[in-house]
Amino acid sequence: MVLLLNQQRAVWVPLRTMRRQIERLVACSGYAGWDVGVHLVTDHRIRELNGRYRGQDKATDILSFPFHAAQTPETDILLKASGDKDEDGRNLGDMFLAMPYILARCREDNDRLAAHLPVLVAHGICHLLGYDHETDEDYEAMRRREFQILSKYYSRARG
Repeated sequence: MVLLLNQQRAVWVPLRTMRRQIERLVACSGYAGWDVGVHLVTDHRIRELNGRYRGQDKATDILSFPFHAAQTPETDILLKASGDKDEDGRNLGDMFLAMPYILARCREDNDRLAAHLPVLVAHGICHLLGYDHETDEDYEAMRRREFQILSKYYSRARG
């Protein structure tokens, strides 16, 4: 289930459409039916979170907080969830998207918000699955996984 919370008013977002997109992206990642929380927040809120949890006093586009602490991407999550008898085991975690920040970057890059959001959500899903981009090797692995999710997503959207 996707819990989508709009906690900002600066950027209008079609919430039903976005919820469906997130559900499809989660399914395309191979985790259909898993829970994920998506919070649409202000730049101020993302800056607070970024400072508190990453030690960076600045806004950013997206922050992800995995429910499962994975040592290796995805493998640990599946092992933990397979042993869980309750619904909590099938929770990927939460993402926070700073909508004003994202819209400003879209305008700078002459990109449409609607086109950019699935890319950001796929990126966030990868973080929830345990991927990161701290090293070149990790970056390439995460990029491949994002590409895999987005390829499925766009092929299903066309078909």
